[in-house]
Amino acid sequence: MVSGTTTKAVGKKSASSSRPQRNEKGWQAEKSALTRTAILEATIKCLLELGYANTTTALIANYAGLSRGAMMHHFPSRMSVMKAVVDCLHVLRLSEYREVMADIDDPNRKLTLKAINESVEAAWHYVNVPSFLAYQELLSASRTDAELRHIIEPVEKDFEKQFLDTAKAVFPHWKNLAGLEAAHDLVQFLMKGMALSHMSVRKKVRAKHVMTYLSEILYNIYNDADLIEK
Repeated sequence: MVSGTTTKAVGKKSASSSRPQRNEKGWQAEKSALTRTAILEATIKCLLELGYANTTTALIANYAGLSRGAMMHHFPSRMSVMKAVVDCLHVLRLSEYREVMADIDDPNRKLTLKAINESVEAAWHYVNVPSFLAYQELLSASRTDAELRHIIEPVEKDFEKQFLDTAKAVFPHWKNLAGLEAAHDLVQFLMKGMALSHMSVRKKVRAKHVMTYLSEILYNIYNDADLIEK
């Protein structure tokens, strides 16, 4: 016969043992999320240092400090990692771009040449951050990798749309949207081209000259749209 005291003790033991189990589940979920983050960060590092072609699951696991088995538990194939990285970079790049645009996101303020030059320099900084360069590595590889292109194409289209929508939000009173898009594309294409010209001689000096010239061009475009402070 089991005494009441013993029954209560067992009940207490069962209740207390159930709590760590719930905590254990929470810890496992947190640990899994941390591991996934480590894998994504390691993949981005591999892309930057080794390039897409040389970024294998074994190297990613090594960079993340994991066994290949642990790596494959979270991502069963190389392309599953790449898809997760593409999605991760998509969110990060939009966040970084909106942060850059936030300083000039005032539709009631007229622009000055100094403000335009600052925004151009901010755009130049944006195309030199790791997230941009890692994404460009993937974008370049997708030209000849059909599986990667299938993953990145819808993401790129969505990014382009949100990228332009952010620019439109800065100048909602600009009626000539074609002109706004052209000015936006001028900055985007020029900055991308300079960022990817990694073997250019005297790149920093030449980029500075180009940015000064670009600021003057944008000043004239914005002036025609009556957005310049008089």
